[in-house]
Amino acid sequence: MSAADSKKATGATSKTFDEVFQEAMRSYEKALKSGIEVQEESVKLWKELLTKLGSPAELQAKLDSMTADAFPQARKRMEEFVETFNRTSNQTIDLFEKTLGVYQATSVTEAQRRVQDLIESSLSALRVNVHSALNTNAKIIASWKEMVDRFGPATK
Repeated sequence: MSAADSKKATGATSKTFDEVFQEAMRSYEKALKSGIEVQEESVKLWKELLTKLGSPAELQAKLDSMTADAFPQARKRMEEFVETFNRTSNQTIDLFEKTLGVYQATSVTEAQRRVQDLIESSLSALRVNVHSALNTNAKIIASWKEMVDRFGPATK
């Protein structure tokens, strides 16, 4: 392989990597916006919840009922979080090892193969993580909605 061919291959890889990186950043931005939307929904739900409060005795009864359900749900969510954290930590370590592997390649072809594997693995991890974040956000909203619904029908 001539120096010119090597330079072309490196340029193509850099362009592809840049495109993949840009796509990853757009996906990360979407996930971040979804997280912000979840926070906004939480504020709306809290506002609804606080407008539906009755007498202190009614509130105490409702809080007792919710507490009985909330702690097991919170524990389940925490276990899901730990699972997700462990999975993403392992993915990060794997991606870091693959990144280092690119620099250990002994030929341009091998380096290209390793970069392609790194990109595919990165996108796969990103897809799984965004999907996980969206599922978690949906569960959070559903839990908050269920809690708000326990305080009675929505006022309009």
